[in-house]
Amino acid sequence: MLPGLLAITAALYWSGLSGPFLFDDGPALTGNAYLTFDAGVFDQWRLATFSSDSGPLQRPLAMWSFAVNSVLAGGWDAFQVKLGNLLIHLACGCLVYLFAGVVVSRATNNLDRAGCNRVALLAAALWLLAPLHVSTVLYAVQRMAQLATLFTLAGLVLFVLRRERWAERGASTGELVATSMWLGLLLLLAAFSKENGVLLLWLLPVVEVTLYRGRWAGGHSRVVHMLGWAGVLVPVVLLVAATWLVPEFVQNRYAWREFTLQERLLTQLRLLWQYLYWLVFPDINAMGFQHDDIALSRSWSDPWTTWLAALAWLCAALLAWLARHHFPLLGFALLFYLVGHAMESSVWPLEMVYEHRSYLPSVGVFIALAVLLHTLLSRQQLVRPGLVSIVVVLVVATLLFLRVQVWSEPLRLSAVNVANHPDSSRSRYFLAESYLKRYRKLSASEPPAEDAGQYLVAARHEFEVMYQKNPRDFAALVMLYYLDSYHFRELQAYNDWFSKLQDVAATRALQASDRVALDVLLDCFEEKACDASPQQVGSLLDLLQSRYPGNVGLTLLRYRYLRSVDAPVQQRQTLLSDAHRARPGNLEVYPYYLGELAAVGDVSGVYEGIRQWLQYDRKQRHLGVISGVFAEPVGEASE
Repeated sequence: MLPGLLAITAALYWSGLSGPFLFDDGPALTGNAYLTFDAGVFDQWRLATFSSDSGPLQRPLAMWSFAVNSVLAGGWDAFQVKLGNLLIHLACGCLVYLFAGVVVSRATNNLDRAGCNRVALLAAALWLLAPLHVSTVLYAVQRMAQLATLFTLAGLVLFVLRRERWAERGASTGELVATSMWLGLLLLLAAFSKENGVLLLWLLPVVEVTLYRGRWAGGHSRVVHMLGWAGVLVPVVLLVAATWLVPEFVQNRYAWREFTLQERLLTQLRLLWQYLYWLVFPDINAMGFQHDDIALSRSWSDPWTTWLAALAWLCAALLAWLARHHFPLLGFALLFYLVGHAMESSVWPLEMVYEHRSYLPSVGVFIALAVLLHTLLSRQQLVRPGLVSIVVVLVVATLLFLRVQVWSEPLRLSAVNVANHPDSSRSRYFLAESYLKRYRKLSASEPPAEDAGQYLVAARHEFEVMYQKNPRDFAALVMLYYLDSYHFRELQAYNDWFSKLQDVAATRALQASDRVALDVLLDCFEEKACDASPQQVGSLLDLLQSRYPGNVGLTLLRYRYLRSVDAPVQQRQTLLSDAHRARPGNLEVYPYYLGELAAVGDVSGVYEGIRQWLQYDRKQRHLGVISGVFAEPVGEASE
């Protein structure tokens, strides 16, 4: 039965493999120069493997897998990358089946081996076919989350298989050491895929306290039981203590967000229920690629559902505790779900909502749901339980197929996202970008398509709606300024978009997406497509740099601006030199700094800059760039 389930899952996902690269796929993959390399040079494999700037560990295992994709395809092929994601999804499904089989056997007393296998298959089917997981499997860069889940599940399967034996026979020192070493290896593989992999250390005691409860060698071990609870509670205490005793460690990182730590924590109380709803009642019209339309919880009463969500979590915890003997899977699913979300849905200032965050936490939910369905169906005599289970799976599979069709084509995906989330600025931005791409493609055809203009008008409309819904939307202001300057000049008399952009820049917390918008603005300025004077652009950059004096990204935007206006070499050198002195460990500045020194023939300055670069580039990620400086005359190095 499992091979058939895997085949059905693959068939349902197949049409979506031709879908586009999206959002973070650009900077992480297709725009990552280190992932386009000569496969015959070992050091370039090393550079590609450690080329991610996401997370403190750089996610080398996931990046290595992307490097393999790039080499095999001779570039970037979305189908091949997403096929790899699908294969990982199927492998995870097999591990869910194995894990569920042991968990169900341990948590239920009225099922034989065949019954446990049927329930495990149902749990695996619900997980593999969950429509919510489309935004993980078909979003290329989320292979990082998939691989972390794969190795975490492998660790959990290993643990429960060994723990079943230890519960009745105990374990020798050799068994404990060997199992610990294997778990340590899987922990490293999970963490080097994505930092969430470290949650394996927390999930193991969750399994211990909810399912095994200290059973050891046929009896009860108080020591094992207490160690399990320590493993569950210590991370909570450490997280709360760190946030309470060193608040600036977390709060300072919220300078780049338009929400506070308190607002994030309150909002997550509601969002964790939202994720759960999408899993159990998969309303595909409520799902989407972006969820920036979800309202923030400003306080316990704004909105009022915030305190209701908190109360519901307390009730769920109380119910799980009361049912710990009769239905231990409730506590297991609850703790597994919350711990699985602990890293990305707690204090860290990440984006508020992403569907892929439930990829691992949903495992416990679907195991408990499968057991609950089997139990309820077994108590009625009207229809065969197996028939109802098949109907449930068919309904879920149909919803999965419909959502995959949406993700198979970029314009369709963007249009459906806007239809389902009309208040989402990002969804409208992606739809407008899809319209612009269609316009450019049709305009470049020979002869140009007559209907190309309708896509340009549609794109501007989406940006206008973005602005109307949020007048502080940086991207909307930049794109409206660009379009009205270049394509709709007759509309310039009605709105001074650049002045509005300056007003917003004075107060808005600068987002990562705003940097992309500023790049578009400079593109427009350099191509003479926008009417802003050099003084206006310079004034805008001055304003942003005065608010964020240590931001290297803004410094490089200023440098790009200086080059576009043919500023004196000395002025450009001074800018980069000041940035270099302020943050010598930031490696982004060095290539431009050395280029300016090389342009004026400052050989000693070039060598000194390279020495400092190597001093801070401990992992020698930029060795290839540095080697290029010596591959040509110094005077030509900046060309």
